[in-house]
Amino acid sequence: MRYSLALALLLAAASAGLAQTEGSGVEPEAAETQEPDEVIEDTLPGVYSVTIRLDHRLEDHPAIMNALRDAELSGLAEFAALAVNDHRRWIEDAPDWSWNEYFSDTEISISFANDQVVSLDRQSSFYTGGAHPNQGRSPIVTRAGELDPAGLDDLFAETTPDSPALTALFYAVYRELMALKRERLGADFDEMMERDTWLAPLAAEIDAFPGFTLIPNQSGDAAGGLMFHFEPYAVGSYAEGGYDVPVPLSVFDAYLTEDWAEIFDGAPAEVVLTEAGDALEPIIPETGD
Repeated sequence: MRYSLALALLLAAASAGLAQTEGSGVEPEAAETQEPDEVIEDTLPGVYSVTIRLDHRLEDHPAIMNALRDAELSGLAEFAALAVNDHRRWIEDAPDWSWNEYFSDTEISISFANDQVVSLDRQSSFYTGGAHPNQGRSPIVTRAGELDPAGLDDLFAETTPDSPALTALFYAVYRELMALKRERLGADFDEMMERDTWLAPLAAEIDAFPGFTLIPNQSGDAAGGLMFHFEPYAVGSYAEGGYDVPVPLSVFDAYLTEDWAEIFDGAPAEVVLTEAGDALEPIIPETGD
């Protein structure tokens, strides 16, 4: 079968590094020349296409860039194999049906970086059948020097359920998310419906928080907060889209470990709509003795 041959050739190419091309965007007039991002592309016409874009600034962090590239090439080979196998089954089982080409587009950009830490926003759009493409968000915060993703349990000394750190984050994320929804939905915003449905799973538990990136402070020399990235469907309908929820350093400064406290300083360079005590905070039912 020609698809088995195509798959074998694809995997061989992936292991060899695949063809990489440099992206070329249209530069604004009179703008300073900017290094192009690294772009990795692969396609089997009519079956699938893959594009991966790596922020050119990652060249300042070669160990991290190489590790990311290796991981993305491995994922590319898996995606290609899925597309080829699904396409072969479609030919065999439903030749009269229309095949919609699979695709995967990924962009990895730096949200903040210095000589101590690198914060990466990994966004992807992919289609593997169904009514519409899906969106993914896989942010990474790592110490500079090597790719070693950090989680909330690295930033904070205590992350048991309802710990002071997670409780502070929970209240801040909840009220800010509600404010962002009210702003986006306008007249369609229904506060009680949101509380009873989409926001009900939020809690002061580590697994209830989505991935996060670091927000630069207003001078850009340190981190000034955390940005939590909710994918579509996580806290709203697909049509509503995802939400990026900022939490300023002032919310969690007191709970950072000593190692991570040195990464943060000052207010975030991001508008925050709410503050402690806002009416949009979670309503916690009182429990009797």
